[in-house]
Amino acid sequence: MEIDDEILAAWTQSAYAGMSVDGRDRLLTSSAHVTLEAGEFIRAVPRTSQAGLVLNGLLRIYVMSGSRQVTLQYADSGMAFAIPDLRPNDGAVGLKAGGQALAPTRFLLFDRSVMRELLEVDPTMAQAVIEGLRTALYTSVSLLAENVLTPLKQRVSRHLLDLAVREDDQVVVRATVQDLADATGSVREVVTRLLKEMREQGLVGRCGRVLVLHDLHQLHIVAQGERADRPSGDHNPA
Repeated sequence: MEIDDEILAAWTQSAYAGMSVDGRDRLLTSSAHVTLEAGEFIRAVPRTSQAGLVLNGLLRIYVMSGSRQVTLQYADSGMAFAIPDLRPNDGAVGLKAGGQALAPTRFLLFDRSVMRELLEVDPTMAQAVIEGLRTALYTSVSLLAENVLTPLKQRVSRHLLDLAVREDDQVVVRATVQDLADATGSVREVVTRLLKEMREQGLVGRCGRVLVLHDLHQLHIVAQGERADRPSGDHNPA
């Protein structure tokens, strides 16, 4: 695979930026280039962990038990990601991890055998993996603690802000109610009622299939754990 300017730009923002040039080139040229539409999932490989780099778009990395999901990481342009194999060695049913595109997304999937070889011969690869694990651990622990310890309205507000993008004169979120329920460790019916309450408060609205964030100031207040008592009067700040 050819290493173009877009790939190099994403690389320099990632945890792998400090790798040697030789190691970088070997890892990138052996990678698979993947494109997903919004809502599509990364194809799972049985008994295999996966690692990669987002070029553009937005991925959600999650862990699932039964029908319940919780988000471990949001990864956008220039962010490394990893999907661990969490299944028990005895073959029993346990936790499963996966990745889903929340917007049209292009990313690289690294070749596991090349990564393994580089870990043995290139100290900069080991340092990059350590840095990536440190970032992933901090992010996943923060999200898990948030999903366990904070009220649902605060969790949903934070996820809405994380997923928000500006389109023309609006700030929108292209996520379904089920996406938000999965991301916050809740269920669709409960999140539906909460969004209705937030619409009545003037915090959010709906335009077709997207959620529109009307009051970013108050959403930030709610996401920080404070109460939004009334609209701020500045519904769509620049």
